[in-house]
Amino acid sequence: MSRHEPGPAAAPSSRRDARRRATQADALATEALQQHRLGMLTEAEILYREALSVQPDHADSLHGMGVLARIGGRSDLGVAFIGRAVRARPEVAHYYIDLGQALAELGHAEEARAALQVAVLREPDDPRAHVALATTLERLGRFDEAIASRRTATSLAPDDAQSWHQLGALLGRLGRLAEAEAAFRRTVALLPEDAGALANLGGLLFERHQLDEAGTLLRQAAATGTPSPATLSNLGLVLMAQGDVVEAERQLGRAAELAPAEDAILVNRGSVLTDLGRHAEAEACFRTVETRAPAGSDHAARARFNRATVLLATADLRGRGPDDTARLQEGWALFEARRSLVSAAAPASARQLPEWDGHTPADGAALLLHAEQGLGDAIQFLRYVPLAARLGPVVLALPAPLLGLARHFADPHCRVVPLDDPAIGSCGARASLLSLPHLLHAPAPPPFVPYLSASDEPALREFVGSLPGLRVGLAWAGSPTYRFDRRRSMRLADLAPLAGVAGVSLVSLQQGAAASDVAPDGMRLVVPPAPLSDLATTAALIAELDLVVSVDTAIAHLAGALGRPVWLLNRFGGDWRWQEGGTGPDGHSLWYPSLRQFRQAEPLPPDQAWLDPVARLASALADRARQ
Repeated sequence: MSRHEPGPAAAPSSRRDARRRATQADALATEALQQHRLGMLTEAEILYREALSVQPDHADSLHGMGVLARIGGRSDLGVAFIGRAVRARPEVAHYYIDLGQALAELGHAEEARAALQVAVLREPDDPRAHVALATTLERLGRFDEAIASRRTATSLAPDDAQSWHQLGALLGRLGRLAEAEAAFRRTVALLPEDAGALANLGGLLFERHQLDEAGTLLRQAAATGTPSPATLSNLGLVLMAQGDVVEAERQLGRAAELAPAEDAILVNRGSVLTDLGRHAEAEACFRTVETRAPAGSDHAARARFNRATVLLATADLRGRGPDDTARLQEGWALFEARRSLVSAAAPASARQLPEWDGHTPADGAALLLHAEQGLGDAIQFLRYVPLAARLGPVVLALPAPLLGLARHFADPHCRVVPLDDPAIGSCGARASLLSLPHLLHAPAPPPFVPYLSASDEPALREFVGSLPGLRVGLAWAGSPTYRFDRRRSMRLADLAPLAGVAGVSLVSLQQGAAASDVAPDGMRLVVPPAPLSDLATTAALIAELDLVVSVDTAIAHLAGALGRPVWLLNRFGGDWRWQEGGTGPDGHSLWYPSLRQFRQAEPLPPDQAWLDPVARLASALADRARQ
């Protein structure tokens, strides 16, 4: 070999040059990363590009360029750059995190999941990998796996408030509210003065009916910096549920001013305006949402349903005004929007049946009518069943508490069955009881005659007969699971003025936890000798009493449908069916002529709201007892 001929001696020089270029590129990339962290993105990009001019396959610089591309909204470039970085150094776990996120941003969820799974496998102790994987799993609808990944992230970084928040938000969306509450409580523990953390926990506690703590948290959130419209809206809803509708309207008004285009907030504001009796303003809110919300959206359905309640509350049920009948017809048509908001589904065995259109079912098959919502609603709308039964045979499917009572429903064309009766599936069509006014084109209910009757119960007759004076049944509370129960229910102590009324025997009709309320001093409240196990037994007792006093619960409907005297203690505003459109000039209900209202005259807080109506009721009761 000639001494001038190239040989192996050139290799060390080439390696030294490569090391020099790598060192130079590393230094440039390190400086670029520092600029990047300081937010100097243009300067960072210049340095990354310079590093790549020195070493085109410099992995950290390729990765940095990819991250900058994502920040700039070019996830496609991000994938290209980071993909090259991965090929250059496939062992680096955090490259896969950014690659997976860029792929997800492009809508390539499965490819993103695969990349992020590699990141987790290569660096299982990096919480960022688990967070990114969880986000992609959510997009894929793999929620159990997403929850597991978020839980792993919180275990690896227990002081990361954002990670706890993300876990709570996912659990909340899936209806796992107790677990979501625990996660949000951890977020608040880490960020005790953060408005968002306080508001999220407060909103969740409202969903869980923990109103007092929810209100405290939402007030704290609203007082921390500039409150968000969502925080003010949730605070308004809590205040409504607590009974402070005046302050609720103020907070919802603030929310609507801050976010005038937010349909959910405007619907909420319309709801509180309805409760305040400001029906024209409420209707305007609902019409706005109906006009601008996407057809078929929840917001549009809520607006339609709530506007229905305004129409049904204000139009004279007798149709005496020139516009009343039209408003009632529109109200019942809009009332159908509830079917996309509440459980109005037919029994499972009947879901294959066609929906009834108001005409005779084909081939003379029976029509299935089924209950929905509360027991009081079912009792009220049973009044329409005879109209439907004129068109052909009816099968009436009801929940268990109504079965014994409805078997006294006097119509030979109507057969009462439980909701799980297999015969339901042989009917020709189905409809909800609450849809009958619309389907039958009957905007006003048929003329009232008592449409329920009670069985004769000798033991109850003997029990009531042994009581002296005027025999009055009391029901002071509804189901506490109803979100706004604090406004319609009361404590037994609120009825203390009745203890001073002479010549009256008070009989408890109360069921549930409130039945254990301790009677106020001086009140003798008699408990029936046998449990009121179902509404049939309750009806038998009511039939023996002289009068029923009730808040807005199924007991009021039951007494009214039996034609028995009933005095309704009602909140200000109150449900649509007790409003001016359904009330005659003498103050009696047009739904139940035997029902008289004692309504709160002002929208006062619950600790004051019942003082006036109970005082008026006690005075009227004393007059009645003297007759």
